[in-house]
Amino acid sequence: GWTVKARGNHVFDRIRGPAHRLDLSFIARGDAPARSLPHGLIGQSYSTPGMREGAVDAYPAHGRIATTAQAEGAIEGIAANYEVGWAHATHFA
Repeated sequence: GWTVKARGNHVFDRIRGPAHRLDLSFIARGDAPARSLPHGLIGQSYSTPGMREGAVDAYPAHGRIATTAQAEGAIEGIAANYEVGWAHATHFA
């Protein structure tokens, strides 16, 4: 099976937008990833036995943070390929 943890936290040094964030972690137990083909942004993290290494954002100790990695290299395609039209959509936009 899977262990999924969800933890709420503050957005530190917030300029605008949401004041809280949701941190998620997923842990595969046993042969859970092998029973079906992993898919999507999170599933692809478990689609190979080794680590998937992609682009990594640089987080400075001070100043603004610019996020650009978007899972590049760790997923098939680009993050925009996984966008859906609305919260309960089952097809990619």
